[in-house]
Amino acid sequence: MPFRLLVPFGLLCALLPLHHGAPGPDGTAPDPAHYRERVKAMFYHAYDSYLENAFPYDELRPLTCDGHDTWGSFSLTLIDALDTLLILGNVSEFQRVVEVLQDNVDFDIDVNASVFETNIRVVGGLLSAHLLSKRAGVEVEAGWPCSGPLLRMAEEAARKLLPAFQTPTGMPYGTVNLLHGVNPGETPVTCTAGIGTFIVEFATLSSLTGDPVFEDVARVALMRLWESRSDIGLVGNHIDVLTGKWVAQDAGIGAGVDSYFEYLVKGAILLQDKKLMAMFLEYNKAIRNYTRFDDWYLWVQMYKGTVSMPVFQSLEAYWPGLQTLIGDIDNAMRTFLNYYTVWKQFGGLPEFYNIPQGYTVEKREGYPLRPELIESAMYLYRATGDPTLLELGRDAVESIEKISKVECGFATTLDPGRHKPGLSYSQIYLQFLGQCLHIFTETFLTERDKQSKWSGIPQLLLKLYATSHLHSDFIECQNILKEISPLLSMEAMAFVTEERKLTQETTYPNTYIFDLFGGVDLLVEILMRPTISIRGQKLKISDEMSKDCLSILYNTCVCTEGVTKRLAEKNDFVIFLFTLMTSKKTFLQTATLIEDILGVKKEMIRLDEVPNLSSLVSNFDQQQLANFCRILAVTISEMDTGNDDKHTLLAKNAQQKKSLSLGPSAAEINQAALLSIPGFVERLCKLATRKVSESTGTASFLQELEEWYTWLDNALVLDALMRVANEESEHNQASIVFPPPGASEENGLPHTSARTQLPQSMKIMHEIMYKLEVLYVLCVLLMGRQRNQVHRMIAEFKLIPGLNNLFDKLIWRKHSASALVLHGHNQNCDCSPDITLKIQFLRLLQSFSDHHENKYLLLNNQELNELSAISLKANIPEVEAVLNTDRSLVCDGKRGLLTRLLQVMKKEPAESSFRFWQARAVESFLRGTTSYADQMFLLKRGLLEHILYCIVDSECKSRDVLQSYFDLLGELMKFNVDAFKRFNKYINTDAKFQVFLKQINSSLVDSNMLVRCVTLSLDRFENQVDMKVAEVLSECRLLAYISQVPTQMSFLFRLINIIHVQTLTQENVSCLNTSLVILMLARRKERLPLYLRLLQRMEHSKKYPGFLLNNFHNLLRFWQQHYLHKDKDSTCLENSSCISFSYWKETVSILLNPDRQSPSALVSYIEEPYMDIDRDFTEE
Repeated sequence: MPFRLLVPFGLLCALLPLHHGAPGPDGTAPDPAHYRERVKAMFYHAYDSYLENAFPYDELRPLTCDGHDTWGSFSLTLIDALDTLLILGNVSEFQRVVEVLQDNVDFDIDVNASVFETNIRVVGGLLSAHLLSKRAGVEVEAGWPCSGPLLRMAEEAARKLLPAFQTPTGMPYGTVNLLHGVNPGETPVTCTAGIGTFIVEFATLSSLTGDPVFEDVARVALMRLWESRSDIGLVGNHIDVLTGKWVAQDAGIGAGVDSYFEYLVKGAILLQDKKLMAMFLEYNKAIRNYTRFDDWYLWVQMYKGTVSMPVFQSLEAYWPGLQTLIGDIDNAMRTFLNYYTVWKQFGGLPEFYNIPQGYTVEKREGYPLRPELIESAMYLYRATGDPTLLELGRDAVESIEKISKVECGFATTLDPGRHKPGLSYSQIYLQFLGQCLHIFTETFLTERDKQSKWSGIPQLLLKLYATSHLHSDFIECQNILKEISPLLSMEAMAFVTEERKLTQETTYPNTYIFDLFGGVDLLVEILMRPTISIRGQKLKISDEMSKDCLSILYNTCVCTEGVTKRLAEKNDFVIFLFTLMTSKKTFLQTATLIEDILGVKKEMIRLDEVPNLSSLVSNFDQQQLANFCRILAVTISEMDTGNDDKHTLLAKNAQQKKSLSLGPSAAEINQAALLSIPGFVERLCKLATRKVSESTGTASFLQELEEWYTWLDNALVLDALMRVANEESEHNQASIVFPPPGASEENGLPHTSARTQLPQSMKIMHEIMYKLEVLYVLCVLLMGRQRNQVHRMIAEFKLIPGLNNLFDKLIWRKHSASALVLHGHNQNCDCSPDITLKIQFLRLLQSFSDHHENKYLLLNNQELNELSAISLKANIPEVEAVLNTDRSLVCDGKRGLLTRLLQVMKKEPAESSFRFWQARAVESFLRGTTSYADQMFLLKRGLLEHILYCIVDSECKSRDVLQSYFDLLGELMKFNVDAFKRFNKYINTDAKFQVFLKQINSSLVDSNMLVRCVTLSLDRFENQVDMKVAEVLSECRLLAYISQVPTQMSFLFRLINIIHVQTLTQENVSCLNTSLVILMLARRKERLPLYLRLLQRMEHSKKYPGFLLNNFHNLLRFWQQHYLHKDKDSTCLENSSCISFSYWKETVSILLNPDRQSPSALVSYIEEPYMDIDRDFTEE
């Protein structure tokens, strides 16, 4: 039996006895005693069923009438029921259950228990029953409330949870073994509620037992969460308790976060703690500012405040009660009424409710009998005395009995209103009608239409069935489609413009009725008629009819949930759609529909299955090819697995192993298919680099964008307008006229305030949209298996010089920021076309330059000569790749692309998000074997001073930007004496140096690459005999700081402590490699045993003996598995460090030596009782 069922009963008992005359279901005033007795009967129906069928298991399974353990084998339902028994006045049963629990519950068991659930249900349940017992008339021990059997059980249970709090941050693990403590392989990722939901129980326990440890750990966990909030005052959903880094960054008030806020308020009230209340009020301010919309609370990105999920979760229903507790009654009532309308709609609260669309979220329709809304009603009633609130209590009784009661208790309802869009009881009838459409007469459907306002759609579909048979000439069929199309297009337009206003008064939208009565399947059948042969001849339908079918299908997909997914499951239909792209008349509609379908398709389509793909693509004009890139973006990018740990190296390694056994992925096959098409890459390069003449002024262009882009949401719509513009141009019309803003128009288009010179400005936008799609495809191809082939083609077809020529006029035009939004292949992308183009451009440069000799194509001839001169002056060999660069393929003009990028980078505002991408692109130019000439080329252009200004003087707060700048600074300074001199000249005071160190130490995940580069440089400088080097060694604050053994040990300890095998990603694995660099250099100086001994001492001083070295041992075991079979990764380590990979391998082998007598083996420094070096980690 779901445990929460007992909680609503207790709340209903607290709410319903106050009922004096609120109307009953039939409009009469009910007898309060009647409802009290019904609630009691409901409780005992569930409780007795548990005792008869499930005890001593944790919970009852009401559908199968048996029991099972869920959270730890505590007979949990009995603990849940204790306080409810007292509320109902059943003292004798309460006493019997206490004795049963004392005799049967044992916390010394080898069971993995949820720390959160054990606290709120076991510890909390025992404490509340303990404190209520005397008030309920139970005879208590002498010394109560500081003694008693329930208190002792609560204390014992709580002590079993304390090992979970022994983390570097003080935030607890989510699971603990009651016998052994935290399992070695336990994930460090815990939800926010699982960290911040202890203060009520633990502070109570400390007060009653006199042991402060419980309250202390709860307060530390609360403070760590408080310190981890974002700059805008929000917390995320899941956090790594070892590193303090947010893993899930969705901020809201629902699942995963809810009880954290609840416990701040209730803890503040219980303990009269002003600090806790101040913390909540600060959160409440941020929640109102960023998540509240029309008294609903949405999910947003914790750092930006942008909406990530517009849903209401049933767990959020506690919020009005919390608002009531702080005295915010007006807001509490408004939010409560929103939630209550959902209850009334479904007869219970579904788990997820889509707020904009007004119905449940697929697969989250269930109502698991949660008590939160009833609790809020109780608080509000106690505060206001408003009798209308009692209606919920009555409704809850009626609903739960009606939809959840079964023979052995009460069960979770999978779909309380049977309201999966259109599945209320009246909608079930609709489904029946839809399935039987062909047997009904038109007269019958017309009569039903008068009642239900179906807009005549069933009758039209009946005619469409009759006129679309195989031998039909389709003329009448096309006329019917013309009638249906406008009925659906207006709904789709309202949906796309995000107005979300009803376009008619019907109960069920036209698109839903169309699909319900089989319209979607019928159109698929009609469209695919050309695949059928009769007597050796293929059937044909006109382009105009295909176009109408495609438009109707698209509109239905837009407005009706589930249609797109159903079409995506019809693989033969999806492949067939590609053949419709051969006609220019149907291209736009087909491309739009394919893009939507591929966006939800579970398995990636294979382009080699598309008939005559090469011919199809080759026959596209440039405009069609650019739009086709939107489809390609989905087909050549590896699909998201949907797993939370998909970015960990463990998961990636497992996926790579699986891929090796399965062969190339669908994305790789599709990339190869495209590259085999003659001239494909060349045409993309031409598209990316073709010029646009800007005859209109910048201001008018931006003004037009602001007005138009509120409606235009993809390049395909732009194509339609471009076609109109071209037709107008052919008729010598210079402009297109629309009515003024605010006026409505049948075609749904927006309006401008005067005659708008549309074509030229639309062409500019058109080109921007095209280029970002094309650059995305080229970028993906550059990162694929055929990288070298793509690199050669891109160089040959002069993509880089072409982009250089467009840099000032199109890619990095000067204009004010725009609020226009683009929704592309990446659903997390929420930015204007201009911004997206810049980011795609920078990503392309990064991929193009990264570890490839073609990077020198980013320079012009004069700049290449400058590189040669730098090498000559320094008396070092010229870089071979510079000598081999084909000068006919480099940038032309006064400045190369890299120099242009540096210029805009230095002018970028401090808060600009472009800084991250710019730094990544420039850093990729330096990656690989360190080149003194490359470094000096960038140093002469003031790059080092710019980086230091951003880090020190602007005190940049963005973690992403800081990481990219630290990485770039490391590559720029590595082994370069001149760079260190420049650094010392800029950081010329202790105050500046301390700010710099503060930024480094604020997050080693972000700064460790710089630490590694400086450490490597220090080692090289110390082995050089040179006056210039000696001068830098004596004067440079940074080198002096890094040279100190305590500094190196501090870095080493923290680098190892913030990573674990299960949380290693491509981003933080650098911490492991930096720690290895420090130890490799110590080994060179025969100081490796000293460093290991110091690590052991630091472990003991932090009271974590064995914790760090065991973790490091496991990390190194993983390192061996990960790197020994990855040639590219190992080559990168060797090139970037100038340490042979064989030395890397030898050092790891020495550290992993199992001989405890070896002074350089980790096991020699782990004491036997703390030894845990055989931890199992799998890649499956």
